[in-house]
Amino acid sequence: MTSPIRAGWRGLADVVKAPLMLIAVAIVMVIIALPFAAVLESRLQASLSVQPQVSLDDTEIDPEWWMEFRAHARGLEATFTPAVLGFAATLDGLSGVLDGRGLPLDIFAPFIITVVAWAFMWGGILHRFQRGRGISVRAFFNAARAHVFSFIVIAAIAAAINLVLYVTVHRVLFGPVYRTLVAMTTTEQGAFVMRVLLYLAFFSLIAIVSLIADYARVAAVAGRASSPVTMIRSALDFIRRYPQAVIALYLMIGAVFVAVTIAYGTLEIYGGSQVGGWRAIAIGQAYVLFRLAIRLTFAASELRLFNANQAATAQ
Repeated sequence: MTSPIRAGWRGLADVVKAPLMLIAVAIVMVIIALPFAAVLESRLQASLSVQPQVSLDDTEIDPEWWMEFRAHARGLEATFTPAVLGFAATLDGLSGVLDGRGLPLDIFAPFIITVVAWAFMWGGILHRFQRGRGISVRAFFNAARAHVFSFIVIAAIAAAINLVLYVTVHRVLFGPVYRTLVAMTTTEQGAFVMRVLLYLAFFSLIAIVSLIADYARVAAVAGRASSPVTMIRSALDFIRRYPQAVIALYLMIGAVFVAVTIAYGTLEIYGGSQVGGWRAIAIGQAYVLFRLAIRLTFAASELRLFNANQAATAQ
């Protein structure tokens, strides 16, 4: 039985050996965002063109213009808020997950496109990691096409389950349960601790759904399943037999992600003007690449863990 640490290191090595994979995924994400960014940029330019020139001095944004722009923003431009800048975007995304904030309808289209793109790419990415060596572009696309339908179904099922969790469990936990727990404490610190514990409880459910979807894809590429139903069944069976290894791997890679995220936030918050301008952009883009690398590392590590333990079971 392969340990989670060994699987994690091997997964990281697989990603390091495939730098073009990371670059290609990053390019795909940029291509998806470009049309929507171009629409937003044109509307921003139209708004700025009628504004008088101002002396920005030490700031890079005219706050008065931004407030006026946001007051009249509709559609896609309404998403241009302070939450899109730097570490605020990370905090806003985390807040959206924990507090159950729905996606704005204006970004629903890029979200769906991204989900479908990942469903397509996962087939080729996992096939590359399964082979353990470089593959041709043709082999990548063949593997991607072979699994794309099943992976879209898996993503849709996971999204549906998460939606049910948000409209049921989340509302109960942060409604009557939270109010009952808060009534039992007399301090703001106690109320904050209660909320954090409820966040952890709910996020654990979201993490379980994510793990099942991950190992369902892994089972398909590893040749253990051929349909969405058998993929999910194989994933559930694997997680049931090796819960400690699965959870340990998740926490280990998650801890690395959290540590780097905290370092990124600390650098931006306390760096001041030293990390402004092009430095802030460079650091932000490096963090985006890190997030993609972590995602690929986690997938490669899960595949390593699945293959090794399945082989050990078969012996």
